[in-house]
Amino acid sequence: MAIKICVSSINPITVASLRLIIGSILLFAYYKFKGLKENFSKKILLFIFLIGLIGNFIPFSLISWSEQYIQSNTAGLLLSVAPIFTLFLSYFFIKEDKFFLRKFISIFVGFLGVILVFGFDTLVHISSKQPGNFFPKLAIIIAALGYVVSAILAYKVKHINTITLTTFVTISAAFISIPFMFITEFNSFSSFNFNSLLSLFYLGLFPTAIAFVLRFHLISKAGPVFLSYVAYLIPVFAIFWGYIFLKETISQDTLIGIVLILLGVFLSQRTNEQKS
Repeated sequence: MAIKICVSSINPITVASLRLIIGSILLFAYYKFKGLKENFSKKILLFIFLIGLIGNFIPFSLISWSEQYIQSNTAGLLLSVAPIFTLFLSYFFIKEDKFFLRKFISIFVGFLGVILVFGFDTLVHISSKQPGNFFPKLAIIIAALGYVVSAILAYKVKHINTITLTTFVTISAAFISIPFMFITEFNSFSSFNFNSLLSLFYLGLFPTAIAFVLRFHLISKAGPVFLSYVAYLIPVFAIFWGYIFLKETISQDTLIGIVLILLGVFLSQRTNEQKS
């Protein structure tokens, strides 16, 4: 919702960059306050760079760009595709995670819900001259994939202090974003207003700084697969806030999709209970 408000007057790349800059400043201030220090090897620095690029800058930019064309609740709903990416990638790259048929079924049911949210009309018209909102929706899917890949990378460096990792990943992403922001603003200046600035500060503080501290903490303690289930909570909040503040509508297919997504959550929890 906050992104939707921002892109109404600010360039999408600028939204992504400024939220990273704000988040970086807040995180670095807290990092110094805690008196933390870290000497990174070249390998760890490469991981930090990749996590910042794949898990912060690219997803933030893609989501911001897409929300110029689609509703914020649609963007939130499509992010719930993340668990199915996580299932397959973690099976190949994380030894601790094993493949369970029930787990696959639960995520697949949720994925069917995402397909309904994506919209059959959008898929049918992709080959026509009027593809509708296919590419903005695809951008959200790619952003979700970026979050998943970065989570797996972060799991590889889970020994690093969570605050330290979050701080330097965000700083890295902010530095990556700055040249793109300058180029974008040089071509077309953004128009800032009170609502967009307030939303931008919110994005920098909560979904960027605080949320990513929690994100990396969960990755280190429970792994990327567990973290991916958070994506099933996004639709609930996306629909609620989008309806309350932006008066966004919800179609019948979307409602059915939500039911399937929540059913996927239920099945995944049943699977976890039976395993334990």
